[in-house]
Formats: sequence, structure tokens, C-alpha cells
Amino acid sequence: MLDALGDYETMPDWQESADVLLGVGLMLNPSELHGAATGLLATGMAHDTDEQRTAALGLLEKALAVDLHGESADFATRLLAATLSAARDTDFAFGPLLPEDDEAFETRLTSLGRWATGFLTGFTQAVAAANAASEPVDPNTADSLKDFAAIAQIDISEEESDDNERELEELIDYLRLAALTILTDALSHQD
Repeated sequence: MLDALGDYETMPDWQESADVLLGVGLMLNPSELHGAATGLLATGMAHDTDEQRTAALGLLEKALAVDLHGESADFATRLLAATLSAARDTDFAFGPLLPEDDEAFETRLTSLGRWATGFLTGFTQAVAAANAASEPVDPNTADSLKDFAAIAQIDISEEESDDNERELEELIDYLRLAALTILTDALSHQD
């Protein structure tokens, strides 16, 4: 966890995340969970106290329609802390939690779409919970959210090719930079 001194929580990889989620009986793509956690944090939702962590877990449960308790709650809390650590890292360590490049192309495409969907649901859930739905969204954030919605609809039937691999990498880079921009802006308003 991130403590008062700013300890760095390492991000689990996609396979470890999938194993944990499957091990507790959740049929949830790890990318979607990470996207939702990132979306929550991108609204400026604090995650420093036990009360705030409990609230964040409750919002993740609503956003993803899952029950997080025991090991799954501990894992989601770790994922939130690791995401926050990566977003605050001066080396720009943040990135969407996605499968490794050696996973099937279809799995990587699906996970990219699930990450974008998760971000949108987490962001929306946090905005609604904060009763901030009537407040205007920054125009740059709004543009990114529209792009995320388009990416969430990615065609997973695309065949693997050099061009499609390149396009996938470009989409991942875009998601990373756009989400990091939204996150760092929200964090700067917290401080």
C-alpha cells in the first residue's frame, strides 16, 4: 500500500491478476478491473484512509456488478494502490493492465476493449457517487472519454498482422497517455 511516506506498490501482471480473480470465483477480465480502478481514481477519488478504500471497493463492486470480499477485496485494494503509485511515479510507470504480447491477439484485443469499458464504468460510477454528474467535464477529458468509448467497441475478429499489431500498440499508447493525463490532473486537484 501507499503509506504516508509514499511507498511504491508494484502492479501485478495480467496473468497473476487473472489467476487471483479466477481463484476466488470471479469471471472478470483483469483489464476491466484495472480500467475501473483507474476510472475511479481519475475522478480524484481519494484512496488514503480505510474509509476511502472501503468506499472505493463499494464503487468497484457497483461498477463491475461483482462482490469483492476477502482475497478479492485485498487484491482490488492492492490494484488501486499500485495504480496510484504508478500514476504518481516520475518515470511514468502507469499503463493499462493488459496481457503480455505472447498472448493470443484476440485476447489482447478483448482485454484492451474491456480496459476501456472498465475505465468508463469506474469513472461514471465515481462521478455519480460524488453527485458531480451535473458538473462539466474538462473538454480534454470528455474527448478522451469519447475515444475510450470507441475503443471499448474494438472489433476482436481482426486477424493478427504486422499492421494490426502496430495499430494495437498505438491504441495502447493512446490509452496510457490519455488515462495518465486524466489521472495526474485529478491528483493535482487533490493536492
